[in-house]
Amino acid sequence: MSTFRQQWGRGFTLIEFAMVVCIIAILATLLLNRLVFYNEQAEKVAMEQTLGTLRSALHLQVASYLLNGKSTQIAQLAEQNPMNWLAEKPNNYAGEFYTPKPGIVATGSWYYDVPSKSLIYLAHHHEYLHVSPDRSYRLQFRVKLLRNMQLAQDGGKSGENVIDGVVLEPVVNYQWF
Repeated sequence: MSTFRQQWGRGFTLIEFAMVVCIIAILATLLLNRLVFYNEQAEKVAMEQTLGTLRSALHLQVASYLLNGKSTQIAQLAEQNPMNWLAEKPNNYAGEFYTPKPGIVATGSWYYDVPSKSLIYLAHHHEYLHVSPDRSYRLQFRVKLLRNMQLAQDGGKSGENVIDGVVLEPVVNYQWF
């Protein structure tokens, strides 16, 4: 009985301690990797929610113009900052800029680039973000007027270029996850 106590009463050996530390390190690495994944997924969802809100605001603007008999002003939506359509701007909206230098606008923020008339989101987490053709992690969106050529009353080609719809679409294709 005394040999049993002598063997098990000493505590951990150095090898046993190293094994426990390795197992804890592996589990911590897996946990941190999952946290980064879910953090980036949350950023994507928040960005898409803001984008969805902006698209709804765009449709409300179009509906307002149509209801008030101002359908000729719909084309002006392509010249406007989409954030101005919202009653309350998101907390991560940095404002309007004239092509800001890198680092001026924080990652994870929206800003409106006045010269290009584009709304830009700078991704903070971008391990699973693929932007073509470059890797700037800037998601750029612009209001696009969908036009339809209507034929003239006499059947000729001198018809009217009519706005068929308005969309807020990405300028450059991207895939996130």
